[in-house]
Amino acid sequence: MAEDGSWQRISSKKLMETPYFALRSDGYRLPDGAVKDPYYVVERPDAAIIFPLTASGEVVLVRQYRPPLGRMELGLPAGLVERGEDPEAAARRELAEETGFGGGEWESLTALASSPSLKDNWAHLFLARGVEKTTSPDLDEHERVEVATVPVGQLTGMVFSGEIFSSSGVAAVMLAIHRLELSGEVR
Repeated sequence: MAEDGSWQRISSKKLMETPYFALRSDGYRLPDGAVKDPYYVVERPDAAIIFPLTASGEVVLVRQYRPPLGRMELGLPAGLVERGEDPEAAARRELAEETGFGGGEWESLTALASSPSLKDNWAHLFLARGVEKTTSPDLDEHERVEVATVPVGQLTGMVFSGEIFSSSGVAAVMLAIHRLELSGEVR
């Protein structure tokens, strides 16, 4: 029995693999000796989520359709970290690709697991102060993204009203605003 409460993986089988995720079935021996088999795990690349703040106090947001939910989402720019890519480099790349914004001073807020009972990836959250329009967006073939800017003071209300609803995006908004409040940049 593992004294730290960890489960011992005793089997693992890849069930399906796509360019965006893989599904595997693991078997585990629990600390008390019981066996949990199957335990399904969705393998996903890490993600980078950016809270991009302009010098004039506007936050750059993106609006896009989310087929799994059947609705439009207004949220922070975000994207996948490519294999071997540094999370901040991925965040900078994604911000430029989705919005055309770049530059500024960057700070890591934290890394979160959005669904640790199901998925094996991390969401890396960044605050980017002083971003500015540097180029045209460079969207993927099937991306349809509308860029919007909103005064930073409106973001908390947008979270509480449900207008911004992605769990990792909500976390990034709340952590960034807290950081900005602590530094006296936002009240």
